Amino acid sequence: GGGGAVGEGVAYGRSGRGRFRKAPRRHTLRAPVVARPVARANAKGRARAIRRFAAVLGLAVAVFTGPARAETLADALVDAYNNSGLLQQNRALLRAADEDVAQSMAALRPIISWQANYTWSSAGASSATSLRDEVSASFSVIANLLIYDGGASQIRTAAQKEVVLQTRESLVGLEQDVLLRAVAAYMNVRRNSEFVALRQNNVRLIREELRAAQDRFEVGEVTRTDVSLAQAALAASQSNLAAAQGALAQAVEEFRAAVGRAPGNLQVVS
Repeated sequence: GGGGAVGEGVAYGRSGRGRFRKAPRRHTLRAPVVARPVARANAKGRARAIRRFAAVLGLAVAVFTGPARAETLADALVDAYNNSGLLQQNRALLRAADEDVAQSMAALRPIISWQANYTWSSAGASSATSLRDEVSASFSVIANLLIYDGGASQIRTAAQKEVVLQTRESLVGLEQDVLLRAVAAYMNVRRNSEFVALRQNNVRLIREELRAAQDRFEVGEVTRTDVSLAQAALAASQSNLAAAQGALAQAVEEFRAAVGRAPGNLQVVS
């Protein structure tokens, strides 16, 4: 059976009086255990189900999220142009200069002003039943027209127009500076990223050389000086890696200041 069976046997022995008597004896019969292979099979089935579920979940996430989009230099320039606070400030200055031109030209136009007054008052008369109302109204219109001022108004208008042109050219120059800064920040991030990858590969290579030198030292092929030189080379490569990572962090912050956001997966500029 699947479990243990308990049976009862009979043993015969001689007593002290020379008689035979029956002595009950219990023994247990154990059957082979078959539950462990079944449990292992169930565990393997659950593991396969979990792996299939994880694969399906990863495929669904990849389908819905899609691959990471590479960021081009044009994308960085667009964001730098739209997110620049300096450009917005100078655009406001250009609008203010345009308003100054409109005000100076308004001085050459006729100016008409008017004024109206209305007054009403009531007071008691000699008798208590009679009232007296007083109403007064006035209206005035004033028109001013500049006929001749020696050309001063026209000169002021021309000067304001030149200020507008100057402000506009300054805005164009600032736009070029903003875009140039964005390009430099983009290229610095790309360059320092490649430097960091190169330094990481160098550290891995020198670490393997150090391990090989230690193994050769254990078998007596090289001296301790060779191991020390490999350790010094590894320390120097790690120092260079830290410097490259610092330069990359600085380039990322410059990109954030120039473009207005953190850099993404920057594409190689060809």
